[in-house]
Amino acid sequence: MMSKQRPDYHRSIRNSARKLIAAFAVGTSLVFSSATLLAQAPVQAKTSAQSITRVGRYTLQSNPWVNLHQRLLYASQFKADPPASLSGDDLAKWKKAETDYRLFIGKRNAISNAELIQMNAILSQTTAAKLPDSIPKAAATVLEGIMPLYRSAQWDADNRANLFCVAVVKPMLESAGEELAEAHTKVYGVPFPTHILVDVVTPYAWEFGAYTVGEPASVHTVISSADPANQGFRALEAMMHEPSHVIVDMNSGAVGGDLNRIAKELGVRPRYNLWHAILFYTAGELTRQALAKRGVEYQPIITLMYDRGFGGMKQALETHWQAYIDGKVSRDEALRQILIETTPANKP
Repeated sequence: MMSKQRPDYHRSIRNSARKLIAAFAVGTSLVFSSATLLAQAPVQAKTSAQSITRVGRYTLQSNPWVNLHQRLLYASQFKADPPASLSGDDLAKWKKAETDYRLFIGKRNAISNAELIQMNAILSQTTAAKLPDSIPKAAATVLEGIMPLYRSAQWDADNRANLFCVAVVKPMLESAGEELAEAHTKVYGVPFPTHILVDVVTPYAWEFGAYTVGEPASVHTVISSADPANQGFRALEAMMHEPSHVIVDMNSGAVGGDLNRIAKELGVRPRYNLWHAILFYTAGELTRQALAKRGVEYQPIITLMYDRGFGGMKQALETHWQAYIDGKVSRDEALRQILIETTPANKP
């Protein structure tokens, strides 16, 4: 399944959350081969064991090919600074690589374009110096050509940041990961993904700091270790939020289908990002509860977003969706009241 959000919503999230502290992960779901993802981890464990960390259903890794790809991918459509240490001929070579990659990427979206999704998955499995033939030639030429410069100028710093991020989140997942997965399963009424591959990258993970593709059983997440929204205790919320994108969607999945059905009964049109606000609220609140049990006071990311993208939703979510999470009302009752309070009636 696949979900997309409006660009204006993305901009509002970026501008508000980054301004306050973080631009949180805006993940999107696309049907993806679970067999491919399931096959990845064992191969990587044999060839690059030091960069692989497994915690329950999660496999976290820092892969140089994925990191380089994500850097060039971001630079192809957004403003990005080259590695700070580069100058002279090396800087010119890097800028040429960005230009050539921009020609390959075009205006395609890494979250919804099938070739880019498959390419990222293949890179995630690759540890050799030469890329497999399944990588498009135009991309492989750029990546292989600039990789020696990336390794000498930037990879050590990127990998260090990524592995630190993994070291921070690992004990949290060990302590609370399965508890939170079960809590999400209970709230959504469908199983939380059981195989979650997380490529940790620096500094860019597409436009908003993280994204996810996959299908309900098995997902592939790319997440930036440099984004404040993915650091510290927020990393635990991110690890819950991102995989949720394959079971929660705008028009289907654990929330979207029910929202649209009840909205039709009420004769209203849901706000286009209501489903995503519910996802944010769920991941944030369940993470808050889990951390509270461990003596940590935590402020969910959504609390920083009510004045922008999720304006006018705070009271409805905190009243009705919270009541559903607490087991006081049914999901349909909660969604009905949220729709009534956040959505004006359709005009004739």
